[in-house]
Amino acid sequence: RKKGNNRRGMPLFLPNFLFLLLISCIIISFVGSFAFSFSTRMSSSAAQLHILKLPENPFEKYKEDEEYQWLRYRWYLVAEEEEEEDSDNNTSSSTTKKKIQPGDVVCFPILNTGAGEFECLRFVDTKRRPDGKWLLLDGSGDIEMPGFPQSIVEMVGGKQNVRDKYKKALDDMLEHCSSCTMEDILGGDDDEFWQDPPMDTTTEYHETGEWTIPYQIDNEEH
Repeated sequence: RKKGNNRRGMPLFLPNFLFLLLISCIIISFVGSFAFSFSTRMSSSAAQLHILKLPENPFEKYKEDEEYQWLRYRWYLVAEEEEEEDSDNNTSSSTTKKKIQPGDVVCFPILNTGAGEFECLRFVDTKRRPDGKWLLLDGSGDIEMPGFPQSIVEMVGGKQNVRDKYKKALDDMLEHCSSCTMEDILGGDDDEFWQDPPMDTTTEYHETGEWTIPYQIDNEEH
């Protein structure tokens, strides 16, 4: 019998190698399953819609800014924990205070000038800042169609999940602001839009400009 082999001629290291390979496969399978489950939960849970007011009318506050640089400021949304959620009312109404979640849709009706239906659109960033504020990402696209920030698309696991996450919120926003839906805008069929939703790849934020915005529901008609 050769040294280092078992009675059947199998190298002694082979069973150990197979055992380690099996453990590795189990770990990889677990990690993959967790990632897929997380991605599925993020994409299948429809985004909330928050219809909010700005603390000041920006068209008056920045009336001397002819280039509308204030639109590229970093907007930070602030909501006190005790004010984020109404424990006695679990409705999904856009006029009810709700706890802010990553990727939620925020609409500021005062931004609508009539040039396009999506001037008012912002997305809550995928992570909350250490100071408790939420960065609002520009979703106005070309104002006639929304533009989904890359971080938002990545959060939901790719373009194929954007429809499940955002269709209802955007339709509710359009219904509130313009009495229409995405299907109405696109001539009765929005399937092609949701199959390849446009991404925002051009927005460049102002180097220093910031605007802190308290969470205030907008119940006014515009």
